[in-house]
Amino acid sequence: MRKTFLLFAINILLFHGKFVYSATDYNVILIVPDDHARRTIGVYGNKAAITPNLDKIAKYGIRFDNAYAAAPVCSPSRAAMLSGKYPSQVGLRDFLMLNDNYKDQGIDPNTVLWPELLKDHGYVTGLIGKWHLGTDENRKPTNMGFEHFIGYDQDLSPYDPTLSVQGQEMVIKGHTSEIFTTYAKNFISEYKENKFALVVAFREPQMPWQDVPEADLNAVENIDPEVPDFEGVNKEWLKKITRDNYAAVHALDRSIGEIYDHLSHNDLLSKTIIFYVGDHGMLIGHHNAFGRGAIGVISGDKVVGYEGIANLYEEAIKIPFIIHLPENNRNGLVSKVPVSNIDIFPTILSYLGLDVPKDLEIEGKDILELIVNEAESMHRSIYAQYSMRNFGNSDLRMVIKDQIKLVKRFNLKAKDHLVDELYDLKSDPEEKNNLIKHNKYEQMKTDLENQLLNWMKRIDDKIK
Repeated sequence: MRKTFLLFAINILLFHGKFVYSATDYNVILIVPDDHARRTIGVYGNKAAITPNLDKIAKYGIRFDNAYAAAPVCSPSRAAMLSGKYPSQVGLRDFLMLNDNYKDQGIDPNTVLWPELLKDHGYVTGLIGKWHLGTDENRKPTNMGFEHFIGYDQDLSPYDPTLSVQGQEMVIKGHTSEIFTTYAKNFISEYKENKFALVVAFREPQMPWQDVPEADLNAVENIDPEVPDFEGVNKEWLKKITRDNYAAVHALDRSIGEIYDHLSHNDLLSKTIIFYVGDHGMLIGHHNAFGRGAIGVISGDKVVGYEGIANLYEEAIKIPFIIHLPENNRNGLVSKVPVSNIDIFPTILSYLGLDVPKDLEIEGKDILELIVNEAESMHRSIYAQYSMRNFGNSDLRMVIKDQIKLVKRFNLKAKDHLVDELYDLKSDPEEKNNLIKHNKYEQMKTDLENQLLNWMKRIDDKIK
């Protein structure tokens, strides 16, 4: 792996005696799903899920097994993904909602996003799908680095959606997965002679999961999924909704396959780097709960207190993260190096041979460099934030180092040992045993807490 990535670090490569494009010739495609739990992908170990195209992307690239979102809900995580900074640094805490209380809220419009830098270097930039970072004029994607925008802000009907198409609102007939795929293929065809950077932010697999084409429902109808088993939960109902989730994932995977084949037919795979990165995870029965960063408790076949409880469980904050590489003749690589979706910004620029402007002071790290320095990078700390405001008031912060995870809650009057969480993810990946009161882990807890508080101070993360 180290040798492979050392090759990436130079601008002109000789690969098996064959000339490969200079770094600045590469196109970029970032595919972002909505609510996609990494456990529903074959290459991440799920033998029941049907994801041949995501598996193929991983086969010809690298899969990251310790990848995290900077936040467990849409808007803050997507802001981090585009800015290379933590959500609190760019003005976001919780996901934005479509009502008058949020009309002037969103990402800080002065934030520099990586598409803007690529645009300045001659790239044609486009966003197809979800934006969800603000609706006022200053925060429109076309004012923040995207020349082309076909998409929506937050909520969207799976069928016959109303989309903004280059500034015009219109109803587009069909299913969102197929509509966004068609627009993505058209963009690629139109700009294949240019350098381009395209973000395809799919609606899938967001609910309602069963509202997908018949082909996707049929593909999963005989799956008997493994589901968490908790007393008081209707297990057959949980299996049914899990199967529906697999159908939405299948629709997403089909769309990814079409885009991949379109790149292949246009001889673009050899000069396009493809990222597949989740915005956050999804609990479906895990910890007896349902939701993302905001969850409700499952009782029977119902969710009680839907989105009323804030959490940073692995199922909510851990994400799929796959990079498909342009080079030929390589096998799928797997990395255990801890990474975050804030790392996309510097990684893209590094791969293209571009420097991150020093005055931006981004927080993300170049993944290529992390892997070259693998032994050191394995000890990297990963942070995440969630300040719930929509359905409650909760402030959570997380740090993970060497697979020990601390989740700290602020502004509560209870003692730390009653509300905070400490997990040894190596021995307890499902986070069943909270070690916050365990004497053996007292020093680790203190060290992580100090590290977390220092990090918050450094990035000016004030709890309000």
